[in-house]
Amino acid sequence: MDITQNVIKPAQDLGFLTSYEARLALNLSSSTDETIDDLLEMLIKWSSDEIAVQCNRVFAKETLIETFREINSGCKRLFLTHYPIVGIDSVVVGGTTLVSGVDYVMDSDAGKLTRLSTTWSSPVVVSYTGGYDLPAEAPPALQQATLLMAREAYYATIRGDATVRMIGHKEARVIYFDPNTALKGSGGSSGGSPARRAVADLLTAYMRFEI
Repeated sequence: MDITQNVIKPAQDLGFLTSYEARLALNLSSSTDETIDDLLEMLIKWSSDEIAVQCNRVFAKETLIETFREINSGCKRLFLTHYPIVGIDSVVVGGTTLVSGVDYVMDSDAGKLTRLSTTWSSPVVVSYTGGYDLPAEAPPALQQATLLMAREAYYATIRGDATVRMIGHKEARVIYFDPNTALKGSGGSSGGSPARRAVADLLTAYMRFEI
């Protein structure tokens, strides 16, 4: 199946968190350092984008037109790329505008359109709005995943080098915990830091697979 998109109204914000929420979670709400907000906004932007790439979808609410071609014979279900579906303006098949509840039904949470009494035939043109109004409507699991990634990057940044394991001065020592080394030493499975494994678990329900 081939899907082409024409975004009519792009999202204004793609992040799952605000810098204020990140400050609270990192216990930085009392800090007066204004550069922290700039850093957090950058890390939130990077983390949110990485999550979207991993999940193979755009989470932010956008208005767009999607055209489905090369639809398999006997196909009764089409999955829109932006969901949850906020509203559908039109569904057109072969120049004929279909009627919701008569010709098809919509599962807004899954972004699914199911054809009634017959099957879909190419091309299908769907004009709709879908996705979350970010960051206000971001699901808690995506907020938590973003925070875990941003927090890991934040502490690596303030250390100055993510590869630094220990800083010493005279008899004093500060040792940074390396979760990867701990895993290898205990015979644990690979997969990065505990934070990254937690992120992978949180994102499982939000993955979009190619049709």
